[in-house]
Amino acid sequence: MRPIRTEQDLDQLRLASAAYAAIIAWSRHGLIEALMQGGSIQAHDLPANADAIRNTAPVLAHLGLLIRHPQPDGSTAWSLSRSARELVEAGVLPIARAWSSFDDLTRLHSVLEYGGPVRDRDGHSRLTSGGVVQSNPEQTRTFMDMLYRRSKESSEETAKILIPWISEGARLLDLGGGHGRYGAAFLEHGMEVTLFDRAACCDIARERYGSTIQTLAGDFMIDELGGPYDAALLSNIVHGCTPNELDGILHRLRKVVVPGGVVAIKDMFLNSAMDRPESAALFGMTMLMYTEGGRSYTMDEMDEALQRAGFLERDAIDVNDQNFSLIIAR
Repeated sequence: MRPIRTEQDLDQLRLASAAYAAIIAWSRHGLIEALMQGGSIQAHDLPANADAIRNTAPVLAHLGLLIRHPQPDGSTAWSLSRSARELVEAGVLPIARAWSSFDDLTRLHSVLEYGGPVRDRDGHSRLTSGGVVQSNPEQTRTFMDMLYRRSKESSEETAKILIPWISEGARLLDLGGGHGRYGAAFLEHGMEVTLFDRAACCDIARERYGSTIQTLAGDFMIDELGGPYDAALLSNIVHGCTPNELDGILHRLRKVVVPGGVVAIKDMFLNSAMDRPESAALFGMTMLMYTEGGRSYTMDEMDEALQRAGFLERDAIDVNDQNFSLIIAR
């Protein structure tokens, strides 16, 4: 997003928010699903108010998601564009469940007053643990599937960067490895991988990779991590931690990684001015909404935490085209 300097800049931000709201509303009301069932559908046959269709369909058409089909009798029919269908089939185009997160944003004012995590309209906390909701296996699986889909390039790039630092046959701990895609990228380079995560995530990883990845189920804040390991990877883990939890994890890793071993931390880190990159700035707000004390850390804060844990050497690589950075600590 570009900086806000003029009234027109604010207008553009408002219009983008309104357009996204239209997509979410169509998804939640089942209109996109209805259009996925066939070709064009007469506007009056869509399961919604006629005036509402008349005034929101042009927004989705402007975005390239809908195509208008004038009819011989003067009426209008609508269909999904090819791009929209491909996005739906890929699970990318927001669907009904995306409404809850969008709705949560309307209560950000309460979070500013009382702190996070946000509560739903019934007053229940929306707290998650790394996206894992213990009481909702289906939601957990959906979240892990989304992360798996989005991590193809980043997992490959992470492995590519770290290979020179880790010898073939090394023992790697994939801490909080979730769906297993990052660990699998290191398997391809001849490493022995142990994935440590909640039981639900271990089950999902085993479904994808069988016994090629060893799994340990538990809470990495308190349970034994196994080892010793030659290297440990934390991919998108530290942003969900409070400062005290971050210190605890780094101290625990210091004990299970052999002397001279590597701890690699992949995440989105803020610069010292705390205004870049965009991904880290916005993700910090997500952590406020859904965790108890998570945040986007600055590189300076990470340096201080690593030093407190006894890691005296640190290198950092910015992978700007994929919106993440990689810290390599020894």
